[in-house]
Amino acid sequence: MNVEQLISQINADTMSENLWQLVNISSPTRNEKNAALQFAKMLEEAGASVEIDSTIPNSPNVIGRLKGNRKGPVLQLSGHLDHVDVAHPQPTRDGKIISGRGSADMKNGLTGILEIVRILKANGCDFSGEILVTAYGLHEAPLGDGAGLRNLIERGVKGDAAIVFEGPDNAAAIAANGMSIWNLNIKIKEPACHEFSVEPGRTDLLGVVIAITNALREKDEDLKKAKNNFPLLARESLFIGQLHYGDFYNRVPNSAYMQGTRRWHPDKNFGDIKKDFDSIIDNLKIPQSVTIEQNWIFVGESYQIDANEKIVQSLVKAYKTVCNKDCPIRGHSSVTDVCRIVRQGKIPAVLCGFGTDSGHCDYEFVEIAHIKKCCEVALRTVMSFFEDAR
Repeated sequence: MNVEQLISQINADTMSENLWQLVNISSPTRNEKNAALQFAKMLEEAGASVEIDSTIPNSPNVIGRLKGNRKGPVLQLSGHLDHVDVAHPQPTRDGKIISGRGSADMKNGLTGILEIVRILKANGCDFSGEILVTAYGLHEAPLGDGAGLRNLIERGVKGDAAIVFEGPDNAAAIAANGMSIWNLNIKIKEPACHEFSVEPGRTDLLGVVIAITNALREKDEDLKKAKNNFPLLARESLFIGQLHYGDFYNRVPNSAYMQGTRRWHPDKNFGDIKKDFDSIIDNLKIPQSVTIEQNWIFVGESYQIDANEKIVQSLVKAYKTVCNKDCPIRGHSSVTDVCRIVRQGKIPAVLCGFGTDSGHCDYEFVEIAHIKKCCEVALRTVMSFFEDAR
């Protein structure tokens, strides 16, 4: 059966119903079990053999396999089950739009995976290779640490190439910045006191906070001026997002808190970033009476893959066929699971979005017509990859 016959079988009503079922199961990060069990059931009904990995009981992984009728490479179709734990109105649908937390990030993409498996199974698995489906929780930072996907990769559950069903739907993203969240708790031994009760020789906590702030801002200025050797990516940055000093208008505090992000390029790793940050603080010669507790929430490494990788070119070809225009090659601003698959799994991977613009928003929604079109791009990408693999 040719690709056009497969494309003609993408069913918007089926996708709408599957998305509706998934959106109606709440799956905030660290509590994805019910959504995982439902997705596993739907994936099995679509035609895949399914395994549930309960290594992390409340955040199980779903593994699905669908073998083609000829030997070939393993293509991993991947996505996360969790959504941000932010209140949202109850899900709604009107025939054209489905709204609800997780609808755009990324249960729409999971719906696309189900539809591709259904169509390939219904048509005799007429392709050269194997589909590996991986769905997992613990994705959304800061609560998610990527442990679900990381455990799969450590077990060797990975493909020869991968598509992650989120991110941009108007470009082929082959690179992304790494990112981590840094936290500083700055304390002095003296108790908090009234502004008139400050004793001579008291440690100047505010002066310390200002010195740290200035040093971090100076580092960011240096990053801004540095040559960008990765033109697809935004510059490296060191951003201060929160600074808390004091708790009342006339009290002198004995602690302060700072938090921000550090984003970096593929020629560095998280270890390099932490060492550099340590050196910034160490060079300030902070008084011994000051305690600085530093901790990090690691989100993901930076990566860049070759634009000539087969999976990239398969996506580029599919996009041009569907959209009747060239597919831009770009970097991506956010950390996605591609960074883990590329850096830890050591395989090429691309993003194939299903309309994520409203993800995390107060009103999160997707248009059914749009996810049907995105599914066409994804299915053509899959078939092009297997066709080129012959």
